[in-house]
Amino acid sequence: MRSIKRAAAAAALALAAVFASGGAAPAGAAGTTTTETYTVWHWNVSGHKINGGLATTGMVAAAVGSIKSQDPSPDFVSFNEICYAQYKEIRDQLNSAPNAWTQATNYARFSATHQPDPAAPPGTGICKGQEFGNALFSKAQLRSSQTFILPADYTQAEADSGAYHEDRSMLCAQLEDQQSMKFCTTHITTANRRLPDPVNSAKINTQQLGAVRDILKGFTDNGESYLVAGDFNAEPDMSRMGSLMTTHTELDSTDSRCLNYGEWTAIDNPAINDPDTGLAPCAANEGNPKIDLILARTDKLADPAQGFTADSKSIPATCTIDRETQQLCSDHRVLIGTATITLPVFTTLPGDVTPPAAG
Repeated sequence: MRSIKRAAAAAALALAAVFASGGAAPAGAAGTTTTETYTVWHWNVSGHKINGGLATTGMVAAAVGSIKSQDPSPDFVSFNEICYAQYKEIRDQLNSAPNAWTQATNYARFSATHQPDPAAPPGTGICKGQEFGNALFSKAQLRSSQTFILPADYTQAEADSGAYHEDRSMLCAQLEDQQSMKFCTTHITTANRRLPDPVNSAKINTQQLGAVRDILKGFTDNGESYLVAGDFNAEPDMSRMGSLMTTHTELDSTDSRCLNYGEWTAIDNPAINDPDTGLAPCAANEGNPKIDLILARTDKLADPAQGFTADSKSIPATCTIDRETQQLCSDHRVLIGTATITLPVFTTLPGDVTPPAAG
């Protein structure tokens, strides 16, 4: 298990890697820019809690079917709370006939936030003894990727005692043919306590959001563009989102029924799933919060006023653990967003590394 000190050290190294080249002009940039339109598909799939770590509940089929059926087809796909077996099955199906979503060979990344307990009997525990975490996929070929560890939302004593904990992180990958463009996914903690000092420290969810902000600023300082999706466990208008929302736009923020907020994405009220109930989509009216977000840096939007859009979809109710009783496949809805992004034209970034094979 990762200790607090190790997590903090990893976070520091990750941030150092981002900022190391922040002042250097990317090779070949020469002030030239272009615009590209990208579509992002995101889902927190509750891979363990609702789907039991299985790839056979119907969740994988629902996810792959949704991705392949979208028009326009997504350029990027993001998953939170996914088990490794589910990730592998989705990875393989997205690249397989019929109707393959991608022809790329290096298009998938997985980053574990919780490791299996080596002392547990095989096939038991979280994800039936597999890794649990975040994943991203790209329709186009990927180059390098990085996992940035966020401030720990557990104490060393809790880790030592065997209490469940996650190493919250942000996973980012760079496109091979557009090396000035990155896509990221993250899952921020639900914890609202103060760590490491229970009195004087900032709340840990605020710390993690601040770390995400700083990592993204490093990309901007390095001349890069990006989109980031994930379960932020914070609504767009919450104060702790302020450090991100001052420089970013959430792609569903122009929803005509809930301006600057968007449709809800996570269930607090299980009686409401269908977005076409006739009720207003705001959490204040429906009791279900908007915590899954797709963020673009506002000054990189080709048209900051209307060059983006997003929508959330009903949760499929076709999943089953016992092969008999159908249930909702997750407690979150799929969020799909499109944005036209301005990005610099260059072929080589400072510090480029050989990309790993698809994980």
